[in-house]
Amino acid sequence: MLSCSSQRNANTLACPICRKTTCVTGGKVANLKTNVLVKSLVDDIRNSKQLCEMCDAQSRAVRFCCDCSKNVCNACLQKHNNWSPNLKHRVVSVEDIREGKVVLKKKVYCQEEVHESDDEKYACTDVCATCKKFICMRCIFYHDKKGHTVQDAGEYNISFKKDSESLQARGKTKTTTVKNHMTCVDNQLKRVTDHIDGEKARINKTCEEAINKIKERNAILNKQLDTEKEKLCQSLKKMKVADERLVTSIESASELASNSLKAPLEGDVVAIRDSLSGDLKNVLDQDDPQKKLANDVADRAEELTFTPISHQDQLSMGKLRFIKCESKCNVALPQKYNMNAMAATKNSRMAVGYSAGGIDIFSADGQLQKTVLKDISILKLGFLSDGRRVVRNTSNDISLYTSEYEKLDVTFNTLDKSEGGRGGLTVDSNDLIYLGYRIARKIQVFSSAGGKAIREIPCDGYEPIQITSYGDSLIVKHYDNVIIRIDRKGNTMHKVVSSSGHNLSASVTKGNSIMIASFRHAEGLLNIDEYTNDLKHVKTLIVDHKIQKPERDWYYLKEFQSGELGFCTPDRLYIFKLSTTPVNP
Repeated sequence: MLSCSSQRNANTLACPICRKTTCVTGGKVANLKTNVLVKSLVDDIRNSKQLCEMCDAQSRAVRFCCDCSKNVCNACLQKHNNWSPNLKHRVVSVEDIREGKVVLKKKVYCQEEVHESDDEKYACTDVCATCKKFICMRCIFYHDKKGHTVQDAGEYNISFKKDSESLQARGKTKTTTVKNHMTCVDNQLKRVTDHIDGEKARINKTCEEAINKIKERNAILNKQLDTEKEKLCQSLKKMKVADERLVTSIESASELASNSLKAPLEGDVVAIRDSLSGDLKNVLDQDDPQKKLANDVADRAEELTFTPISHQDQLSMGKLRFIKCESKCNVALPQKYNMNAMAATKNSRMAVGYSAGGIDIFSADGQLQKTVLKDISILKLGFLSDGRRVVRNTSNDISLYTSEYEKLDVTFNTLDKSEGGRGGLTVDSNDLIYLGYRIARKIQVFSSAGGKAIREIPCDGYEPIQITSYGDSLIVKHYDNVIIRIDRKGNTMHKVVSSSGHNLSASVTKGNSIMIASFRHAEGLLNIDEYTNDLKHVKTLIVDHKIQKPERDWYYLKEFQSGELGFCTPDRLYIFKLSTTPVNP
């Protein structure tokens, strides 16, 4: 009730007389404290035996005359009614008064201060709406002078009754509205509960289905592994059985030949000895087992690699493949020590850019195809999906070129070298161009349409030396021996840290695998390893491959569109053949 009557504070109630507020616990009137004194007085009046006020017999009163204001017994009531003027008096039952069925109208006398010195009492006849008081005829003029609103008591009762009935009617309407809202709330509560419970059931079902799919995929992969294991082990076991048979043959032939020496030289002994010697010679003339065959089987087993899937929303887990990487060729770069950039073209070529000017285009077998942009000092390179070339020069200007290396009229608002410093460049699958700055420690993202950067990625705690697009993230070279994967807000997601003296370079393959080259300059040894999307080690592809030590410590690893891996030093381009064969289901 209080919440409907007072929007300001549903837990307070104002006294209708003094207007002071009282706290009501929980907003419920039933929680108001009981006035014990008043309650006891009311109970005493209700429970008292009212006596007749017309006689001295101390008889119990049964009626009350409202006009005489007297309690009367039955005997006195008859005497009262014998006088004809009293017949017009209003007489009511005392029991009805006690039970509240009849409300008596008693004379109320004016309590204004002006009457304190008077011995006479003045009945109240009017109501001052301003003071909220019941006043007498004499006080009407006093209140009028003060500009108060004064109303006849009868008119006030009629007006109040009308207002009260109107409020009660509004209360009923309000109650109906609130009850309807409560019903609405219950219905919406059911909707919320039913929907959330339904979604929860769907999630649990999807989770169960996903678990079953993963288990099924896991069983398939294990079966594939067991099948390959059986085949490879059978090959080795056959070799072992053949070796055991050969050993048995040699030992048997040797024993027979040895025993023939004990027989006397007579009869057919010579022929027998000659036959046994021939058998032993034939056994010994068989080819020796080749360790290479057994090693090849074990090598084949180690080429079998599980590659986790790079997309977390898929349930196929990954796939099994035979992965083999071997050196194909290496060629000297036409410009020694000037290599700055390296990027794979869309037609299975590799572009190498030089700080002294020019870009060399190499085929997958190391043949120099052509040299372009000889007068442009190259810092970084990239290629858009339509074949356009993205070139960042040593002044940090970006230019776009056609596939025939004709410059396009597109400009980019980049930071100059003194403000931003140098850094990496990459192009993602949406043809957005990412430009790294080592001094400014940020990456600007440009549309291929040019103009201002559409957004910037802060590089807190690292420098974007080399950057490579990887799905919705970036692979960043930070210092020589640190590779990190960051999200598009610049937060580090995963990290690979190598020992000091190792220079790391990363590349992303067509199959979304991450390859990291580790070159130990002091020893001139190169390793190439495969990593998962969270930069966990999968497999070593190239181990301790000896290459020429360059004077400048700067390297790139990129994949040709045809699948080869290119590792470029300031002096030479090394090309490795990377072959992958899927395991048959």
